[in-house]
Amino acid sequence: MTKRERGYAAIVVEDNGKGMDEETKNNLFERYYRGTNTDDKTEGVGLGMSIAKAIAEVHQGKIKVETSIGRGTKLLLTFPYMHP
Repeated sequence: MTKRERGYAAIVVEDNGKGMDEETKNNLFERYYRGTNTDDKTEGVGLGMSIAKAIAEVHQGKIKVETSIGRGTKLLLTFPYMHP
């Protein structure tokens, strides 16, 4: 979903999946952090969220995560709204 709020453009990505524990949430934007046991066969190397954060910051934006176990995850990206 996209929306405009108080001088900001926002992108909201939300799911109703299993959610994340506090440790995963706190490390989500760290490079190479995957939040899984490294012995598990999972896809990815843990760069996606750190890249998303870097892109947001380069555009003077912010990225925030709201999550809890069993209730899913919501990512909110906000960017200053630029008038043409």
